[in-house]
Amino acid sequence: MSTRSASLSTSGAWLMALAALAGLAVSIANYFNRDSGIAGEPGTLLVIASTAILLVAALILARASRLGGFLRGFLVIGCLVDIFGTGFAAYLLESQALLWLMVAALIGWLLHMFGPARDLKAIPTS
Repeated sequence: MSTRSASLSTSGAWLMALAALAGLAVSIANYFNRDSGIAGEPGTLLVIASTAILLVAALILARASRLGGFLRGFLVIGCLVDIFGTGFAAYLLESQALLWLMVAALIGWLLHMFGPARDLKAIPTS
């Protein structure tokens, strides 16, 4: 059995989680605010669900230091797809605040993937 060292940036994952939390708040406010123009729309409900999923995935990435390669890859790719999908929905729903929050989440994703790394314990591989 060999080992490889793994590294990741938890600050990027925390930035994704923070942007998702703020995006969730903006989405919920847009859904209930009659002045927003997208109140009660099914697309707004979809954005609420997608930001909640992004929040959970980013928190898992930020808190779990030892994830299997498949699970980590699934979460990282899933977060990226979620960020772009939610950003596109925010553009279509004309929610500028949410669009900028997804830009912040994308910056967090980039930091998580390519930012300053924190060394983790060796992960055994077979």
